Amino acid sequence: MFRLPWLAACLVAVIVGSSLPAKEPLPALIYVKVPADAKLAVDGVPVRQTGPERRLITPPFPLGAKAEYTLTLSFVKDGKTVRLERVITVEGGKTTRVDLTKDEPKVVAPKKEEPKKAVRLDVPYVPTPNKVVEEMLKLAGAKEGDVVYDLGCGDGRIVITAVKSFKAKRGVGVELAPERVKLSKENAEKAGVSGKVEIREGDVLKLTDLSEATVVTLYLLPEVNLKLKPILLKTLKPGARIVSHDFDMGDGWKPEKELTVKDEEGREHGLFLWVIPDPKKPEAKKNDAPKKEEPKKVEPKKEPKKEDVKPAPKKEEPTIKVPYVPTPHAVVDEMLKLGGVKAGDVVYDLGCGDGRIVITAVKSFKAKRGVGVDLDPERIKESKQGAKDAKVEDKVEFRQGDVLKIESVADATVVMLYMFPEVNERLQPMLQKTLKPGSRVVSHDFLMRDDWKPEKQITIKDATGQEHTLFLWTIPAAKK
Repeated sequence: MFRLPWLAACLVAVIVGSSLPAKEPLPALIYVKVPADAKLAVDGVPVRQTGPERRLITPPFPLGAKAEYTLTLSFVKDGKTVRLERVITVEGGKTTRVDLTKDEPKVVAPKKEEPKKAVRLDVPYVPTPNKVVEEMLKLAGAKEGDVVYDLGCGDGRIVITAVKSFKAKRGVGVELAPERVKLSKENAEKAGVSGKVEIREGDVLKLTDLSEATVVTLYLLPEVNLKLKPILLKTLKPGARIVSHDFDMGDGWKPEKELTVKDEEGREHGLFLWVIPDPKKPEAKKNDAPKKEEPKKVEPKKEPKKEDVKPAPKKEEPTIKVPYVPTPHAVVDEMLKLGGVKAGDVVYDLGCGDGRIVITAVKSFKAKRGVGVDLDPERIKESKQGAKDAKVEDKVEFRQGDVLKIESVADATVVMLYMFPEVNERLQPMLQKTLKPGSRVVSHDFLMRDDWKPEKQITIKDATGQEHTLFLWTIPAAKK
């Protein structure tokens, strides 16, 4: 059991079906039933959603692994503020439903408003495969005499391997979870290296000095890496090496080297290497005196003609990446039934994944044509192969691209979605503007904005018993 950070309590995650690939950690979805006017917080982080049901996302973590969250609810009852708290357990890739309306709340005295503290960024505990550990240390050039720090050390395997197999002088692991600290110490003892390995309990974001480290290893979220970057650059000595597993340091600090390795099960992992540069610039040689620059001619400014003046380009909103989670086949069928897909329909699936929805629409529901759009070239390749295997490649089309940049789906009669709520909300104006009256939109698990209520909503179960909610909207006829 471990605790996870809250990535965005205002978002909702995708539900995991039985056909999921096991190679990726997956989020869990939590439905929380509360009094409509209640305030909800998760591990102290306020949830911005309102209403009688709040839908929450977790960061991805291993399928079937368990994690804990503390839900805190406060609302006014009979003129008094009441509060209740419940610790819940969730599993990676599964849905948890919680009803807080039946818990007995406690009356609490009003508190003085205190300034909100910044939410500390935490990281799920996902052990680094042993083969990847070795490749990280090889990439770092770990050797005799090195002092290796692992920030967010988990069970201590990196610093233990650095000392035992790579002959590092010393290993230091820093970990927030007490149970992981205890486990790391036990593992160091079993490996016979406890005399050379130190495990410290603490928050890596509160570190102020890493100057004794010659190698630092990381397996943290990107936003944590970014927060650590200043202390790494400021306190590490020139020549010190940093290796990060899967996540880089942002565009402002390009890695010196990056490679992809496979673990024991064939899953791919990205590794990144940075070397702290020497701030002393090499002295210029005497013969290398800088050349005098010729003065540049200053051309008189010409007033632009009206026809030459172009409006400034609109600032594009950032692309939102949605994790690839295949919709279970039973749910695909129910989505197409709810959308009333029939002969003559043109079915679009925005964020089509492996293409199963449009392939099924054409093959089993006799749709005239299917169009899938996905950002990932691997998914597009997989979709095309799936259409070929199903012998419907002449009736389906797969386009690689960002669904948020689609300007029109006017030829669609049915549109399918399995996206984050904020993606749905950004797609909503385009759907309402370009779809013809009578066209249907079906979304798996996630709603549109509050101003577009679904005309129908159903809850179904997949083969594993997991519940899925489907929503239907129909484009109304234009008002006369």
